[in-house]
Amino acid sequence: MRNWGEIGAATLLLTGGLVYLLAAFQYPLGELAAPGPGLMPRLLGWIFIGLSAYLLGSNFYKKLENQGNAEASKAEPSFSFKVPLQLLIILILYWAALTTLGFSLSTFLAMVFLSRLLGLAGWVKPIILGISAVALANLLFALALDVPLPLGTIWER
Repeated sequence: MRNWGEIGAATLLLTGGLVYLLAAFQYPLGELAAPGPGLMPRLLGWIFIGLSAYLLGSNFYKKLENQGNAEASKAEPSFSFKVPLQLLIILILYWAALTTLGFSLSTFLAMVFLSRLLGLAGWVKPIILGISAVALANLLFALALDVPLPLGTIWER
């Protein structure tokens, strides 16, 4: 039995990757010494297509492998909208809190709750992950790239 939802999602991702790659060909590639603005979008487009094709192919291979085994198809978990819905709610709350709480606090909270939602056990590991993600983002953007991150309206006063 094929899971048409997974096949449809992988096909949609593959189509999106192809459209993205076609749009990336509008920008000049440049030369090796001076790459143009089309280099990174083309590279990302090819990676996107490759990963989507792998997802589609592995889905077909898995289904062909389990086609004769009735127990394997019964053991597959049923899809639930609970976790994706919770993930979407956390991301919407993160987006809403970004201007008020600022980048550091809202990203920390989002990382802690997302990691707990996705199965990271306890509270110590998610907190360490949140602190590490915020510290790495601040090092990369604020210090290395000199890009200001939003402070938030509660901290700017």
